[in-house]
Amino acid sequence: MAVNIKRKNVLTNPDLRPVATETAQPHLFRWVLVALAISAVLELLLWRTFSRIGVFIPKQSTFQTVYDILSSLGRFVLTFSVIMTVIMLVLAVLRLREAGRFGVGQGKQVSARNRALIIAFVSIALVLFITFSQLFPTTEVPALSLLLRVCLLVAFSALAWDYWRVNPAWLPRLFIGLLLAGYVIQLLAKILQDYLHLPNSQDWFIPLLMVGEAAVLVNGVVLYFIYGGGEKNPVRSMVRNWPAFVGALVLTAVFMGLTFLTVAESDIVPILGLYALGYTMQLPLALYVIALFFLLYTVFFNLGHLRDGKFRRAAAFGLLLIFTGGYLFNISNQYFFALAGTLLLARPELVEEWY
Repeated sequence: MAVNIKRKNVLTNPDLRPVATETAQPHLFRWVLVALAISAVLELLLWRTFSRIGVFIPKQSTFQTVYDILSSLGRFVLTFSVIMTVIMLVLAVLRLREAGRFGVGQGKQVSARNRALIIAFVSIALVLFITFSQLFPTTEVPALSLLLRVCLLVAFSALAWDYWRVNPAWLPRLFIGLLLAGYVIQLLAKILQDYLHLPNSQDWFIPLLMVGEAAVLVNGVVLYFIYGGGEKNPVRSMVRNWPAFVGALVLTAVFMGLTFLTVAESDIVPILGLYALGYTMQLPLALYVIALFFLLYTVFFNLGHLRDGKFRRAAAFGLLLIFTGGYLFNISNQYFFALAGTLLLARPELVEEWY
């Protein structure tokens, strides 16, 4: 088993053929992925968070200059992160194609995964085409917006199926099921509201979103037991990996501090949750705190074990991109991040040859 955890059959991969590297060099993919991860985090912090809460902070001449500079930087990393995502997806196609992952393959399961991968990439290509075609028109085309959401549903479902087929254990399947449920529920809710015009949307739209949001928050703990070294003794594992624990604790404390410091400004907390990551923030605060801590710990844990194999590398960058993608997709780069992150988890062989 390629992953360094003791739980039996938690993660498996029957297709052990290495990804070919003659054309799509692994070092190029590595640096693109690193650039994407860094720019995704910076975009979240500078554009979706700082530029939004900055309007609530009194502006003097000095702060106004700083605000303008950081907001401009946020716009730049927004564009840069989209470019990096597209390059990463193109390189992923090249690497998987060279390795024969789009062929018939050997064995029924491998062939089924290849078909799911083809469906996923065709859907992603349509998502990219529709997204970029809608950048310049001044009015939204409802038919294209509907097609975009349908393509997102198909892409996420295909990647989830790919992951499901290669991981027979119940815990990974619970993880991917909850992840897919969150995406499907929020996309279907928007389709029902925007195109079917069901009556009394105020009675079902937000409650439906909260169901998907609850699935995402529960998954924040589930992923720890799969990718975070949870094993049989979580406390001992966290003690052994104390840098990840300290990092997660500090950032979670910062989140808590910002939440309570800004509670008097009732508009700030919804912006931090709803616009930055797409959470309604209407569930108990403790759920968000717990999910955030375990997700951050798991990401830090895997970043500290990048040399331990492809599963650690895929988890580190995949979960980071899924986190920065958030729940509701308010801007296009969010679903780009989520698609790239889910692809890495389904196909960790993309980062097999790293050093």
